[in-house]
Amino acid sequence: MSPRPVVEFLGPEGTFAHAATDLLRTAPATAELVPRPTVQEIVHDVEAGRCLMGLVPIENSVEGGVTGTIDVIVFETDQVLIREEVAVPVTFTAFRRGGDDTPPTTVLSHPVGLAQTTRWWGSRGLEARPTSSTSEACRLVATSTEPGQVAVASAKAGALAGLEVVADGVEDHPGAQTRFALVARSEADPTGDDRTTIVVTPPESEVPRVLLRILEPISHRDINLSNIVSRPLRRGLGVYCFVLTLDRHASDPAVAEALADLRRLGCTVKGLGSYPAWRSP
Repeated sequence: MSPRPVVEFLGPEGTFAHAATDLLRTAPATAELVPRPTVQEIVHDVEAGRCLMGLVPIENSVEGGVTGTIDVIVFETDQVLIREEVAVPVTFTAFRRGGDDTPPTTVLSHPVGLAQTTRWWGSRGLEARPTSSTSEACRLVATSTEPGQVAVASAKAGALAGLEVVADGVEDHPGAQTRFALVARSEADPTGDDRTTIVVTPPESEVPRVLLRILEPISHRDINLSNIVSRPLRRGLGVYCFVLTLDRHASDPAVAEALADLRRLGCTVKGLGSYPAWRSP
């Protein structure tokens, strides 16, 4: 009997990534969900075949692209592809340990959680303590004897830790979302409503108006560009590659023509996968 396929996610349990696993459409229904502590470990496990797939954050509607995820996929892998995208609402709840009636003095959360709830805890003059994850913040509050500690996390994380709600909806930006990428070494089948992510590295020789010249073959073919991120190539100041997300499948003839134009310009083009576009249920 073959072992169950493994899908890793950014853990521990109770994170927004854990919540996003409930929305996956192309992962095997029988897959074992395994939390991992870092994006780098997840992506490298997929690259090495130590797991079938991995779910990692790639963009936040408030903070923008998650550069740590983008960089490890772009610069440290050869076989990892985006297979699917999932977007989940980012809403935060403040929790405390049961029986602790002391007025809050300290707030614990992941740095992103702290950054997206500053109005709530800042207006109360709370001391902020960053943690490795929102779930870890809940664990620390649940097991601490220090009075006045509050964890800011997802509802799932607080419930798993057995904490009591202090306040719901403490985020600064209601309606915020995080987009997650399910990465694997194979793509999903085309659906007719797909996206393609590519990495375009300009030629080493200086090309005037290089970004404009990269975008022109895409624009001229009426291909919508839904996301663009520039990342330094790590070999000197002012030297970048561009991560582009096109609202077409790579098999579309117009996309193939645009990429051929980019290569004729002297650019290096690396495909990061074609995948079903996320549409909110």
